Amino acid sequence: MRKNEKSLNILQLTLSFENGGRKEAIRNLAAGMQEAGHKVFLGCVSHLGAEKKDLTVFEDTVVFDRQKLFDFKAAKQLAQYCVTHKIDLIHTHDAGSLFFSSLAKFSFNKTPPQIMTFHRSLNFETASFKNKLRNMFSLLVSEGVITVSNARGRDFIASNLIKPKRLQLINLSADINRFAFGLAARERIRENFSIKSGDIVCGAMGHFGLEKGIDVVIKGFADLQQRLGERGKSVHLMILGKGNEEDTQRLQKLISDFKVERVIFAGFHPDPESYFSAFDIFLHSPREENGATVLFEAMATGLPIVGSLIGGVPEAIVENETGLLVDSDTPKQLADAAEKIIGNNELRGSMGLEGFKRCYLNFTREHYFNRHVDFYREVLKLD
Repeated sequence: MRKNEKSLNILQLTLSFENGGRKEAIRNLAAGMQEAGHKVFLGCVSHLGAEKKDLTVFEDTVVFDRQKLFDFKAAKQLAQYCVTHKIDLIHTHDAGSLFFSSLAKFSFNKTPPQIMTFHRSLNFETASFKNKLRNMFSLLVSEGVITVSNARGRDFIASNLIKPKRLQLINLSADINRFAFGLAARERIRENFSIKSGDIVCGAMGHFGLEKGIDVVIKGFADLQQRLGERGKSVHLMILGKGNEEDTQRLQKLISDFKVERVIFAGFHPDPESYFSAFDIFLHSPREENGATVLFEAMATGLPIVGSLIGGVPEAIVENETGLLVDSDTPKQLADAAEKIIGNNELRGSMGLEGFKRCYLNFTREHYFNRHVDFYREVLKLD
């Protein structure tokens, strides 16, 4: 905490604290603020969805167990919690939580100011008419909205009744110490999956829904594997993540149809940093993307990236410096870009180094929580 700066009590409010990029972003923020002397509380509107080990960065955790949209009993509990714990500001992380907080703010006195981070890849235009009315009410009683990319900020302004000056850009981040390359981890993971030391490993991470484009990565990898195989090079694809039964079967059928070999479904891991050290290149080809934490984690590990020209991805990757950008949903372009990087060891090394430097200088956990604290103080008029 900076000299003479007031310690803040911030309630991070979300529908649940289940695994995913949103959870990682909230946890990074809470850890940084805790280290700086602020107190961060976690509130879950419907259910917790996390283990105790995930909650150590929070001063306290509460579940409000909301049963319906207009649950005034639960909203009153939120208002009382804020008074009891002297909460300075409520930071919501989804439209449902923002409405829940707005209901408490509108119905009960002494509820602190509220803001929201817009995490979703798709904008509010995907909501039903009823939900759009809900969102309109929530934004009217909120002090501001954080977006994690300029692209989604522009979309948000175009789709919602909010003035540009009420939006704040705060990019996502990575814990560079946690995701630092580890040789021992690299050797252990590769040995576990019987990957030879000279083989190339392409990494990808995300849920298996169409939005994240894991199917595009698999198709591109099929092309890449055939090209490199003709030159005697062995290449693997390791996918971190999970999906429902339908999405999982769809990807497995794709692998069978394209006769792809050496694809490893490594599963979901809440602490994926060891696996990142086993990768040589990171492939990220979503059809929709807000601003992926995983890109900064790949940079922190020193991985060159091939990413899609969609959403916030081009704001993270510097073309020809930290990676290459391709059109969304284009497996051939993905294979072309990956082949270019894999085939040039000097390029692969320089892109990895430049990516690490970019992350270190702009997207660390410290950058992330300092920018949030500055915005909190601006909203609370403490400067």
